[in-house]
Amino acid sequence: MRDIEQIQWEEARSALYGFFSQAFIRGPSQQFLAALISDEGTMNLREIFPDAAYRQELAQVRLESREGRLTLEGAVLDFEALFRIPGTCYLSPYESVYRAQGAGGRCRLCGPEAAAVERLYLKEGLGPSGKFSELPDHVGVELEFMAFLCRKAIEAIKAGDAATAQEYHHQQYCFFMEHVGPWVRLLAERLASQAQTSLYRFLGNFLNLFLELEGNLLFLPGGEQPVGRVTDASLAQGVGQ
Repeated sequence: MRDIEQIQWEEARSALYGFFSQAFIRGPSQQFLAALISDEGTMNLREIFPDAAYRQELAQVRLESREGRLTLEGAVLDFEALFRIPGTCYLSPYESVYRAQGAGGRCRLCGPEAAAVERLYLKEGLGPSGKFSELPDHVGVELEFMAFLCRKAIEAIKAGDAATAQEYHHQQYCFFMEHVGPWVRLLAERLASQAQTSLYRFLGNFLNLFLELEGNLLFLPGGEQPVGRVTDASLAQGVGQ
């Protein structure tokens, strides 16, 4: 793959990981909705993901928003019920909880997975900051770390440092396989089934599709392909601002 194609590929993936990260951490805002349902936002998604699997659900989000059936207030209430307030719709956004459930153990926060990912963040100089107040193994923080690793690969490619770029791609692979892959798709599936709004049903199914492609295609030896061209990363910039 040529450098320009590799950069486009990493930029597209970074934008999507950042998009999902902010959707899980900050929740919806007016700018978030506007960016998602705009013609420009839809076009950017099509450039990154020509697959039509998600288009019907996105069209439903756009239709409901324009007709007033999907409101910012309703989306915020859905987000709060799903990720902030324990109740019938609550989904724990923490890896430690999901991994303990899968192993048949007692669900608890700050398990060994949280400590493991925190060590990886610190290794990259990413200590606690005002940007995120969530625990290290929160889904949004883990997805943001994937976006960070993509950006570091881009920096290395632009600097002509192929060895460092390969190392960051290897870190992406390891982090995905050891942390993101084993549980985030399950969370996405549950999100799509338990969300009360078309917005979060769409986000759950779209995240599931994206991670399936990451696991089954993008990390295969020699399988790296440019996902698409990101013109201005408007989706990533529009989330939660």
